[in-house]
Amino acid sequence: MIQFGRYSDTYKDESKYKNWEKAMDTFENEKYLECYSHLLDFLSDDRRHNVSYVKKRGKLTFTIYQGSKVIHGEADHKKLYAEARIVMVPQPSLGLMRKVLEENFELRYARFTLDENHCLCLRFDTFVEDGSPHKIYQALRELATHADRKDDVLIHEFDGLKPIDSTHTRPVSAQEKRTKYRYFHNEAVKVLEEIDSGKLNGYLYPGGISFLLLDYLYRIDYLVKPEGNTMETILDCNQLFFNDNMVSVHEKNREIISRIRQFVKVEYSLFSKEIYEVNSTFGISMPEGHQRFVEIVDAQLTDFDWYYQNKHLAYANAICGYVVGYALYSFALPEPTRDFLKLYYMISENEYFISLGFGTRYLAKGLPLKHAVIDSIRDITKSFAAEYPDLNPSYKSLQYDDMNLFGKSYLMMVRDLNYNEDI
Repeated sequence: MIQFGRYSDTYKDESKYKNWEKAMDTFENEKYLECYSHLLDFLSDDRRHNVSYVKKRGKLTFTIYQGSKVIHGEADHKKLYAEARIVMVPQPSLGLMRKVLEENFELRYARFTLDENHCLCLRFDTFVEDGSPHKIYQALRELATHADRKDDVLIHEFDGLKPIDSTHTRPVSAQEKRTKYRYFHNEAVKVLEEIDSGKLNGYLYPGGISFLLLDYLYRIDYLVKPEGNTMETILDCNQLFFNDNMVSVHEKNREIISRIRQFVKVEYSLFSKEIYEVNSTFGISMPEGHQRFVEIVDAQLTDFDWYYQNKHLAYANAICGYVVGYALYSFALPEPTRDFLKLYYMISENEYFISLGFGTRYLAKGLPLKHAVIDSIRDITKSFAAEYPDLNPSYKSLQYDDMNLFGKSYLMMVRDLNYNEDI
């Protein structure tokens, strides 16, 4: 089964939260191994088998999977430690050592180390008296997510490094890899052609260029889901755009354009190594309720009308795509909202989904097929009827005779979902 989007650990069963409460209670009563057992139960996803542990003779050993990395840990009545081996380093270079030393200062809990087998590792340890469930959770999350990001990036950046502990990743078919590569490459070419040859004055309207670029990056992250260097590049571009207040929008656009130009040059042999399925324990997106999506729609769709009325249709379409992509990339939204946003992609990028083997055709001659769209909306609504009985998507307001107007009307439909509570 093809997975889309990054893993989210936000919405857990009620039984998992009971495990968390037990972990808190047993920690307060100084039953540390029992506390950590409950914490690991809280982290486990029964569908994914992402966490395992054994408690024997006063010692707890555990294994946690996060992407391409495995975290091994151990706790007794005195200390807890956890470690992830990242890469083999036969001959440590000055550049590599300087890089990880600098990154050590950015970490709150974990630290880079070299073990006796020449493996670069991320390690965390603590005395159990100081190891509250909150601290252990945050430490394991930092260690796991940071280790998962670093292996492919370091191998790409420094010569002589070798992968390690990656046999648990699940390979995907050559056909899926080639389909994803074509989409990754061809969509990059389309974006660059629009910027280089389109009618929009990018100097006067840098915001339009930004919408086009970010829409592309978020689509690649969600629909293609590359690991390693491409994932890191998307993260860097996102952080550059939103976190660097010292750089103008024009400069940010230029930097992101240069990164996408490099994407066009990436050969299939290199790209294919970044496409594999993984098991994860920690999500990287922030949990938010549906109201956060409402705010994104209200803030961004105000720009849609100008681009649409002035016939800059690629940019009007990119605004809708940006809203969907930014919401999915940045936040762990309620499950119905996420499913409706995935359906948006299944409609707007229908040819890509068809090429991946999905059977439902949502477009004919570039326009949405009403019956197919409504059937899928009803299916999503029905699947959440028990938990959210009043969603009531207003699909009768959808516009089908123009793809851009369909996109806007669809996002307004999702915006107006009725959760009947603050979530």
